[in-house]
Amino acid sequence: MFSLRHIILLLLCVIAFTSCKNVYYNTFYNAKHSYQIAEQTRKESETPGSRLTPAVYRELYKRVIAKASAVLELYPKSKWVDNALLLIGKAFYWREEHSDALVKYQELQENFPNSELIPEAIYWQGLTLWALNRTEEARYSFSYIDEQTEPELFALANLALAEMEAESQNYESAIESYQSLITQLGKKHKLLSHAWQGIGNSHYKLGRYDEALKAYQNVLKSKPKADINFETRVQIGTTLEEQGKLDEALAAYNKILKIKRLRIYEAETQLKQANVFRLKEQYDTSEDTYQNVVKKYPRSKYSAEAYYRMGLISQQVHKDLETAKEYFEKSSKENRQSDAGQAALQRRKDLMSLERYRLQADDAKDPQKAIVPLLNLAELYLFNLGEIDSALATYQHALTLADTTLFAPKALYAIGLIYGDSLKNDTKARETFQQLIDEHSNTPYASDARKRLQLNRTDDALAEARFLEAENLKREGVPPNDYIPILQQVATEYPKSLYAPQALFAVAWAYENDLDQLDQAKSTYQQVKDLYPLTRFAEIADEKLSGDFLELPKPKEAPQDSTLKTPPDSIAEAPKESPQTPPKQTGFKSADEETAPDLIDLSEADEPPELVSSRPPQYPESAKNIGDKPVTVVVRLLIAKDGRVKKAEPLSGPDEFYSAAILSVVKYRFRPAQKADEAKSVWIELPIVFQPPN
Repeated sequence: MFSLRHIILLLLCVIAFTSCKNVYYNTFYNAKHSYQIAEQTRKESETPGSRLTPAVYRELYKRVIAKASAVLELYPKSKWVDNALLLIGKAFYWREEHSDALVKYQELQENFPNSELIPEAIYWQGLTLWALNRTEEARYSFSYIDEQTEPELFALANLALAEMEAESQNYESAIESYQSLITQLGKKHKLLSHAWQGIGNSHYKLGRYDEALKAYQNVLKSKPKADINFETRVQIGTTLEEQGKLDEALAAYNKILKIKRLRIYEAETQLKQANVFRLKEQYDTSEDTYQNVVKKYPRSKYSAEAYYRMGLISQQVHKDLETAKEYFEKSSKENRQSDAGQAALQRRKDLMSLERYRLQADDAKDPQKAIVPLLNLAELYLFNLGEIDSALATYQHALTLADTTLFAPKALYAIGLIYGDSLKNDTKARETFQQLIDEHSNTPYASDARKRLQLNRTDDALAEARFLEAENLKREGVPPNDYIPILQQVATEYPKSLYAPQALFAVAWAYENDLDQLDQAKSTYQQVKDLYPLTRFAEIADEKLSGDFLELPKPKEAPQDSTLKTPPDSIAEAPKESPQTPPKQTGFKSADEETAPDLIDLSEADEPPELVSSRPPQYPESAKNIGDKPVTVVVRLLIAKDGRVKKAEPLSGPDEFYSAAILSVVKYRFRPAQKADEAKSVWIELPIVFQPPN
């Protein structure tokens, strides 16, 4: 028989054991409850009009990680450890700390191979790999889940696989995957609406608008949640807009406002309505609708969007730049962090630049001095403001002024791009590119024009072979008099090749730097200038002849590098089809540099120098085998108060690119730094990015 003492001890042990289990569970329960709060907050932040930012719910997920980690640290033998690991992984996922999330999923699988949570962990592992763009690994994870044992996770995984195809723009494969998923789901399955929506969106991307509309109707028949319902109805309206059925699109948006549970989306819907009125050229009605959004939803992303759209109407329709700038300023003040607020801020800056370039062009007494602001204005129209017709007209105006200058091929090239890429006028594009080739055959712009017209240049190939032969001889230490005739042959026998001006320039360079025959050098530089006036070699030759030039600096610790005394050794890189964006400039103090009364530190300037004229750097032929990634050389420039580059030296980057980088910046022109309304000289650092040749 048990004594009373034994019974009491037994009861105490049972109570102690139960208490321990409760402590384990309570610790995990606190973490789980915190996760539910974080999930709810995240979803609330995604609802219309929410003031919650991602930072709020990310902090809540951080608390989840701390509480779940307590289970691992304090109770490593409890049965809640695998649950805690999964919870931590999911919290890391929503904090976008994906690498940490993967570690937790892996720990769960390695330490608890028989856990019932393994399939869920593998599904979340797939989502995390997808977020890291490790798509093949993600597909493998999703494909691992078994339909028989985990039907719900299997459906989610297959939905993810279909969405991955759509994200990769494999729309036909995506449609097949969505349709396969639909056959697996029941008629009332919660994922049915997602699958039909995916089919509709894929058809829309393929331009199959009727098929898209049918799929969207199936979404609505599946009784989706409010957010999917709204997204689908908006997409119906957008599809009708693409079909030019503006009245039907307007009716679709009007219907949204009549559905009680969709009233939370009123602001977005009214923005859609206003856009249709704009497309119908009912500008007063459009602006009235935008004003209504501003009044009902102040200081929101919706009011910022409304002001931004009104600014576009003022700019593009009414041609009232002052009112447009006012609207853009209001947009950025309404919600500076919104997409519309950011776009408005940039658009206002663009309009101010537009006015400045116009003024510079109009005030130029010498027509040649109007060319640069006109080209800047044209690029602004084309790339920033999206006004294709204005860009074309401005480039054509610049061409009439630049017919005999280095800017002519650039203007012709841009005109050809607009005709070909923007206006889809292949005939005019080919005519323009052919004119560029005929009139400016030795320029990089002509080189790219030939590629676009699919023209082969035998002369270029032969000239390149001879030029490289001379380059190799120079590197081997052969006397200049042995390779100069080869370079002269390139210029004489292939005068219209890209290498002709380069070879003749190399001859002049050799006379000047290797043979010290200055008269011969001057004579040859003059030939470069006379025969190839619209090339960069002619520009540098002119500076040599005038005495106003920059000597190429020697790469550090490489005094015998043959690139020091040779001209740039590459076929010119084709011009970019986007404007050259002035790099961010950073200042520094120069303790041992030349000083001048007008030289200031960049930090002292009221306005830093602004790049107004540049050229794409040319990839050195000697470096073409280095790799297929962009190469950056940082150069240090002294920008004089007249906006010219007075001194230049490389700071970092591969030695093989130093010469080409300096040659690239020689003709850069800046709007000089300003201090107290006076132009000042200033040192800056500038990254020069070399794109590998195709």
